[in-house]
Amino acid sequence: MPSAENSSLEYLRSLVSYDINSILYDDTLVCSLPNNTAVGSFEVKISKTNYGDLHDCIQVVANSQATIDNVLCGTTVRAVVTRELVTVQQEHTEYVKLPNPITRIVDFISESTDYVITINNEEGKKKTTETKRIPKNQAHGLILEGANLILQRLMVQRNMPEKVTLLSLDSSSELCLNVYTSLGPQQIHINGKDIEAWGIQRQIFETKSNVLPVAWQSYLNIDGRLISRYQVGSPIKMKTQTLPTAEEFDEYLPKPEIPKRNLKWEDDLELRSKFLDRREELIDDYKSYIYHHPDITALVSDFLQSVLIMKPENVIDYATEFFAPFNSQTADRSLFRFADEKIPVPKPNLSLQ
Repeated sequence: MPSAENSSLEYLRSLVSYDINSILYDDTLVCSLPNNTAVGSFEVKISKTNYGDLHDCIQVVANSQATIDNVLCGTTVRAVVTRELVTVQQEHTEYVKLPNPITRIVDFISESTDYVITINNEEGKKKTTETKRIPKNQAHGLILEGANLILQRLMVQRNMPEKVTLLSLDSSSELCLNVYTSLGPQQIHINGKDIEAWGIQRQIFETKSNVLPVAWQSYLNIDGRLISRYQVGSPIKMKTQTLPTAEEFDEYLPKPEIPKRNLKWEDDLELRSKFLDRREELIDDYKSYIYHHPDITALVSDFLQSVLIMKPENVIDYATEFFAPFNSQTADRSLFRFADEKIPVPKPNLSLQ
């Protein structure tokens, strides 16, 4: 039985304190072939909703469709997710408009102790229905398609780890591993401009043996807006056609007006006493630190002496070059290659001839 990693569950729980308004916006991407021919679209709409007695839930509606070789196919997801990214209801529909149309609808419902999954397959006139149940205590960290679109926005906004291992459902609606990997920053070219985006790869590992995982790569800007998305191995790539703008969220309450007081602390004995005590405390603390780190004085003295001798026009640039060898990320470590080596001392020639 697959299970989510404890560190990933901790990370998932750490996201609960997010501002729900920071993820409430829509994304629209254009589906294109490698020759830049537009064949469809991908749209995501996220809004607040209530579900029964549950308040402050999130409703996700995602729809993608494309026409390939004159065949229309697409996917629709309608989900209700809690703030904790727990899916309480989802309808996932996939269809291919062939002469004998193929449709697959997976209904997901959260009950008291189990998740109930109903799978309806329709091919032409042939219809089948299957029902599965997954105990909730075996599905901690379950992220379905609707919750995934929210999670990726939060990952970009809240600094995701290098790898997050959770759970999801595979193509057979069986519990499987759901692995997110950070792809780091990348420049995405849109309308003649390069947009800084952060890449996330999501892999769904099938429970069937000898079946490769399904991988999606998504690139989002700093606000979590979707810039580009595609399935690894698919000729279709999705990309936004409009430059994203920074979100401005409404304030719930007006800023309070606090009148400014003319405070003369020098005339207040209590405030002046606190100021003097705090000043002496800081002075003693700074002196103690400098005393225990004499290299500070030597370093600053060397820098001032160098500035006075060289008299650079731009002191800031000169300081950058002066202190560059002390930067562990940019320094040429070859300058310090003998720092940790013992210098051999030649032995005296004691032979008497």
